[in-house]
Amino acid sequence: YAALADYRAQLCAEASERGLPLVRHPWLHYPDDAVARGLEVQFLFGRDFMVAPVLDKGCAEVRLYLPAGSWVHLWSGRKVELPGPHGAWCRCRAPLGCPPVF
Repeated sequence: YAALADYRAQLCAEASERGLPLVRHPWLHYPDDAVARGLEVQFLFGRDFMVAPVLDKGCAEVRLYLPAGSWVHLWSGRKVELPGPHGAWCRCRAPLGCPPVF
């Protein structure tokens, strides 16, 4: 949480200046991606972090969608390249305390 202090401050300034929320639906930054527009659970924290929350008790893996582009898994550093124009569904381990964040 503390490691993101500068990023959160930047997002708060952006919210104040432009009215953008800190937590965003993916369609906001991927308006041409039909799958991103239809996502119901995933969200972006700012523009840079795609989050797929774990909603089921005991769940150890989550299915999530990543739009086209370059993504880095927050916890492992694993890189995912999706050159586009389409994104892809993938499965990601989700141990307790480490939800999928790219």
